Amino acid sequence: MRRRNILKSAISAVLRRKIFSNLTLKKGARPSYGALPSKVATYEELYDYNTGGWYKAGVDSTDQETASVELEVGRFWYAFVRLVRSKSVLETGTYKGYSTCCIATALRDINENGHIYTIDPWENEHLWKGTDIEPFITPVHEFSQNSVHLFEDNRFDLLVLDSDHSYNTVIWELIHFEKLLTIGGHILMHDTLFYDGVGAAVKPLYQNPRFEVVTLSSPRNHGDPELRCPGISIIKKVAEGAPELTYEKSFDG
Repeated sequence: MRRRNILKSAISAVLRRKIFSNLTLKKGARPSYGALPSKVATYEELYDYNTGGWYKAGVDSTDQETASVELEVGRFWYAFVRLVRSKSVLETGTYKGYSTCCIATALRDINENGHIYTIDPWENEHLWKGTDIEPFITPVHEFSQNSVHLFEDNRFDLLVLDSDHSYNTVIWELIHFEKLLTIGGHILMHDTLFYDGVGAAVKPLYQNPRFEVVTLSSPRNHGDPELRCPGISIIKKVAEGAPELTYEKSFDG
């Protein structure tokens, strides 16, 4: 039943995208490069470029939150999707959906029937609600481990893994969702330099001939320039088969 509902949601999204596409073509122009929905652009006004954190809307406080990726990272996700022309995206870790919106905006602008499924067990007020990118997004309110069966017939050209930062969860997602990734597809990961569990899960990919990996710094400093930055990793899958990704008990946690 759950899988049937996901399918119905995706079909409905395709129909809404067709309407959007037809309206766009009638107007004779597509949205300008990187033009996020106004609701998302307003959210970006809460970003602190000095720390890489986000102020809370409607709260008179200097406290910041870091559950959303840095603005620079979200905009990079947009540019990356435009660059490699992704069409089928699977994301873990939604929160308010800032990164989801950046990716969905790129899918909208590419205008090739792209779609993103985003997995998170927790309910939130998502930024895409009521915007023109909503038809490109299907939220899945589940834990990753309980949702993989929903996608067993799907193939994705982009995975964005940014949920629980424990080694156990990250390596589980890599092992199981990598099998759904097409050859030549990519994996984008956040916090690969900051959280030891994420870094430990990514490290074996450097030695695995089936993958090409690049890790970059990102600007968040949590208000302390001495701390490690979150970092991002870009992983390209170049082959199927062996050696397969495996769980290492020494990193358990």
